Amino acid sequence: MSEMFSRRVFMRGLGVVAAAAALTACSSTNEAVNQALIEGAVGGIVATDCKIGRSRYWAANATVPVNEISFRIVMTNVSSKPVTLSGDNFATTLDGTPIPPFNFSARDVGDADIWRTYDSLTIRPGEERSVALAYEISQPTYDSWYRSSRTVAVSFTCGNQRVTYTKNSRSDEITVSDIETL
Repeated sequence: MSEMFSRRVFMRGLGVVAAAAALTACSSTNEAVNQALIEGAVGGIVATDCKIGRSRYWAANATVPVNEISFRIVMTNVSSKPVTLSGDNFATTLDGTPIPPFNFSARDVGDADIWRTYDSLTIRPGEERSVALAYEISQPTYDSWYRSSRTVAVSFTCGNQRVTYTKNSRSDEITVSDIETL
């Protein structure tokens, strides 16, 4: 699976990394200064390393496989306050139709791939977590994933900001929108 990022998205990411370093170095208590430093973050969360794909697995004692689309992303809290996330922070559509997640899980970055399911997850200031959401899909959708041009769009909303990740199954390209203020 390849990921395509524009130069603008890459440069914005570098700016956010620099802002996180500045936040750590300055530890300013002025909220306006902190907000200026974390421009490019969505509600204080910097989201990177996005992956959207399909998979199939067999549940224990199952007679048919579970087919799913999964969304994985690394989230870093660069704000000065804890941020709590849940599946409600991620609005997802498949070919324009909303689909609800059946699993919201997270792990520590660098952890031995041990995912834990959560109703909600609090990410402390400076903490980095991998977040995953899984969406069950039908067998025909799974089978036609690469033959058809399917579109998955995941909108991450936190605070009054939103960013959308869109993947086309045929091109395997993920595009990232600009951050919107709601």
